[in-house]
Amino acid sequence: MITEDLFYRKFLSPDFVPLETEVKLQPVKIKNFFQTQDQFFDYENNKWMPLTEQTKLDGYPVEFVENVYNSYQYLNRANEEKFYIDYINVIDDRDAKEVASYLKYRNFYKRYKFNKKNFYDSRNIEKDYVKAKITCDTDNLTLKISFYKFLRDEKVFVDYETQIPEITENILLFDMKKGIVKIEALHPVCDLDFEEEDLDEKYFYKLQKKLPQEVIKKAYEHFLELAEKFTGISFDFYREKMENNKVDLFDFYKITMIPFCPELFPILQTRELKGRHVIFNFKRSDSRVFKKFCRRYKIKNTKTVRKCFMEDPTVLLTFLRLRDAGFRDMNLYNRVITNKEISSLIKSVNPKDLAFFCKFSIKKRGQKATMNTLLKNHEDHYTYYDALEMFCKYFKHLSDVLKKDILEDGFTDFNHNALSTLAFRYENKNITFSYTPQEKMLEDNIQGYDFCLPENSYELCEIGNVLHNCVASYSESVKEKSCTIVYAKKDDEYKICIELRGNEIFQERVDHNKAPDALEKEILDIWHQRHGLLK
Repeated sequence: MITEDLFYRKFLSPDFVPLETEVKLQPVKIKNFFQTQDQFFDYENNKWMPLTEQTKLDGYPVEFVENVYNSYQYLNRANEEKFYIDYINVIDDRDAKEVASYLKYRNFYKRYKFNKKNFYDSRNIEKDYVKAKITCDTDNLTLKISFYKFLRDEKVFVDYETQIPEITENILLFDMKKGIVKIEALHPVCDLDFEEEDLDEKYFYKLQKKLPQEVIKKAYEHFLELAEKFTGISFDFYREKMENNKVDLFDFYKITMIPFCPELFPILQTRELKGRHVIFNFKRSDSRVFKKFCRRYKIKNTKTVRKCFMEDPTVLLTFLRLRDAGFRDMNLYNRVITNKEISSLIKSVNPKDLAFFCKFSIKKRGQKATMNTLLKNHEDHYTYYDALEMFCKYFKHLSDVLKKDILEDGFTDFNHNALSTLAFRYENKNITFSYTPQEKMLEDNIQGYDFCLPENSYELCEIGNVLHNCVASYSESVKEKSCTIVYAKKDDEYKICIELRGNEIFQERVDHNKAPDALEKEILDIWHQRHGLLK
């Protein structure tokens, strides 16, 4: 049995409305700043005609707009003498030929900007999409979605005033029985950038933004019926997703490829899984595909794993990372995969670094203590990622004390700073700074605050680590005298970091680049006055 659903773009609207029968499309141009009157295309005479109140349209009206490419070509033609909008500011200073060229360019620039905006509807879908048809074949288990749009040949310049509005068709075909997805453009000039080798989640997400949601949603209803007929199982889970959210076009692809476990398909396509070089062959008609996948990749197929998988399929990758890291206690796996934030952390770090750290820690302190350490101070993913990477990269240079601190306390800000200092020293040659007598006079003591000049780049790095700023990157600038860095200590602790350029204060910051408090500002003001500094 074959059924068809027809949708047409509502005139002067972004909405696609269902119609019972096929209708003839009647292209109409709407009057605007560049279009002097409303026009319709007369197919009998093959030309555009004025649209008046007395005109009886021979078909269903659809808006035809000027292509951005056409107006861009006009713009290039008007711009032969390289006149730009911001080039001519005073018309009086130009001769008649220059003014004429400029005005011509300005007119076409406005036309280009207008067409660039007017070519898309309020949902950012090209107005060229005017019709859609859904064909569902329940006998052969196929679903075809056809999108009809005006044909535009962007390789050839076509005058908008004389262009014949031809229609072309683009097809998405999902074959549930054979497990095939075909994407076709019936005219080579006007396609949707379909490349079968590029079919992935990003591709379908990009494609989905081009197409009307109401058409995709109706097609999805038919498609789920085909999936249920093929598998004999309920797809109510996907119906609930459809009711609460926009339909995900990638779901069509997933269900077609692995109908008994669609969420497994994107996992099988990941580089991380393919990089394991494990061969996993399956039949689309095998209802036990998930169980066999877990067995092949040595994942414990527990009720908790299945539940978490339905909520977030990538927990399978989290599970594999934990196993690679040396964890065997299922309670620890559950602790991670049932917490979205923690699972996200495990997926955000480099898997090789994670495995290196955990195996070292498990050998020293055991699985449970390692997991506790791993999950400490994990709120800032970037800092965590950075610290873990440095721990592994400079492991042989770490002192036993720092290793012990990290294993017990985790990647705290203090430990991250210690690792950063070590990394800076190994990646950068130490630069010793020299100062003029005038610069040395900046050193001072005011009410317990010691104002000092850093001796070298390693000390600059230490200041940056303690005060959580990027002053370590100023080494070359200090060396070349582009700026002067002064720091203030109190009770032997770094408190303030100051950047000077000549006798002018460029910035004064305390911990985490915050502004000094009232007392610190008072101290700084005294220092400014003593040394003739401007702010």
